[in-house]
Amino acid sequence: MAVPCLQVLLVEDQDSNIDAWLDKAKSHNSDAVAKKFSIETISCKSVAEAQGILRTRKPDAVVVDLRLQTEGAIEPNDHGNALVKYALQTHPVAIAIYSGQGQEAEVDECPQVEVFDRGGGLDPVFEWLAKQRDMLLRLRSTRDSMEREMARVFFRSIWPRWTHWIKKPEPDVGPMLARHVVAHIHDALLDADGGTAHPEETYFAPPIKDRLDTGDLIYDGGDLWIVVTPRCDLASAGKVETVLVAKCVDISDRWNGKSAKDRYRLSQHDNAAKQHFLPPMLGTDGNQVGPWFVQFHNLMATPIGDVPDKLTARRWASLAPQFVPSLVERFGAYFSRIGTPVLTSE
Repeated sequence: MAVPCLQVLLVEDQDSNIDAWLDKAKSHNSDAVAKKFSIETISCKSVAEAQGILRTRKPDAVVVDLRLQTEGAIEPNDHGNALVKYALQTHPVAIAIYSGQGQEAEVDECPQVEVFDRGGGLDPVFEWLAKQRDMLLRLRSTRDSMEREMARVFFRSIWPRWTHWIKKPEPDVGPMLARHVVAHIHDALLDADGGTAHPEETYFAPPIKDRLDTGDLIYDGGDLWIVVTPRCDLASAGKVETVLVAKCVDISDRWNGKSAKDRYRLSQHDNAAKQHFLPPMLGTDGNQVGPWFVQFHNLMATPIGDVPDKLTARRWASLAPQFVPSLVERFGAYFSRIGTPVLTSE
């Protein structure tokens, strides 16, 4: 029976430690069917070599010692931290630090990086790999899907059109080309899935942009608000004096345990023009938060000078770009309605 294989990059400069890992991996692989995955090890001894492997081999996980010998150095150093930082910035991989100096690991801003004390042996590391298995296999599948779509659109559309721009000295088309490729891939993958989307796709959590943007979700005094000021106003400094946010009301009690018919009605904004449905999502603890109704009739304006403290610093998540237009469209429709006088019965 074939089992999936996780490719692990081991960065370790002591031959005895490398041998210990290989022995453990061999023992694991002898029972791979029961463990539901096997392990292929790629070992190297330096940060530079590890960086090259990350670029060319695309391993699923990295296990790194902190103290690595470097050319010309007499004593070991903590260059393993530099490799961890590089991997976090450039490659979506699972990362484990396996070291006798775990207290020196620089992972304060990266809680997803696991630190293992060498004194505890290799069993905890292999147990950790087992827990990461499903996510890593799905990540690999995602990467494969993106590369297939990239190849398709590259030869059919990108290459014929952009090859002429590449020849010109100005402007630098790198960022523009990247955006165009990503836009093609996103549209192709959405179409391949029948135009459906998972609720988690609705949000970027935490927000990606450093500045405030339309669709940002903000916690203020325990209440959740969403920015509805138009994006063009926020992008131009001095264009507006206030930022407008709408209150989000949690409707989980009306959502959880309800029938598909009831949920569908809620997802259609409960047929009320004054509100907009936002789907539930999972927090970092795995528990559901939301869904919510954005209340267009419950607004708050914050002076632009107070935005850094009152809004930007309290952002929790933001709507993904493809979901912002529907929010803005419904908000605009609500305020652009004219209405008619109430007529008496006589």
